[in-house]
Order: sequence, then structure tokens, then C-alpha cells
Amino acid sequence: MKVDNDAILTCGSCEIEGPHELLYLSEHLCASRCANCGKTQVYSGHIYTEYARDLAERTTHLAGKVAGQVLRSPVEIVKLPFKAIGKPFGLLREVNQVTSFERSRRLSPSRTRSR
Repeated sequence: MKVDNDAILTCGSCEIEGPHELLYLSEHLCASRCANCGKTQVYSGHIYTEYARDLAERTTHLAGKVAGQVLRSPVEIVKLPFKAIGKPFGLLREVNQVTSFERSRRLSPSRTRSR
């Protein structure tokens, strides 16, 4: 999962060129949100389904990734408990970001700025 905050696009709702947040799941653009009017455009039917698929995909590759890190640098095994402690917080942050996109998609933006 990745959120890109640096995209400059023209909004289809307010028609102003400006910053947009882009939500990528499984390396595919899933949604965009205009920083000007708040309009969220979803390019996938179900954000939560896409997120669950993305999370499952990343989880299946986790054991191989960890093993590769330990083989390249055996000192990495010492860092694993600390990384494991931080994972739930990272997942909470991701869920909050996905929920934010879904919530803003469901709410119609009432704070559209004038051009």
C-alpha cells in the first residue's frame, strides 16, 4: 500500500489543477482525493476488498523477505522483535488511510471552493 501526496492533477469536480492524494494498492491506482474540494474518485469498486487483497499478498511474501534479510545480514535477526512490535501500529496507520479514502468517497464534498 502506498499513498502519494505529491500528485498535481486537474480535479474533475472543481476543475482546479492542484494537489491530490493517490492511493495505490497492489501497485495499482485505487483512488484519488482532491486537496482543494475533497472529492474522492475511486477507480476500484471496493477499496476494502482491494486492501485485504494487497495485505494478503504482502503477508504471503513476508517469510521469504525476512529470510532473505537474515541470510544477507545475520545481524538482522536481532532487529526482528523490534520490527514485530511496530507492525501493528503500521497496520493501524494503513487502515486509517484506507478508511479515510472510503469515508471521503461516501461523503459528498460540500466545501467546494469557488474558482
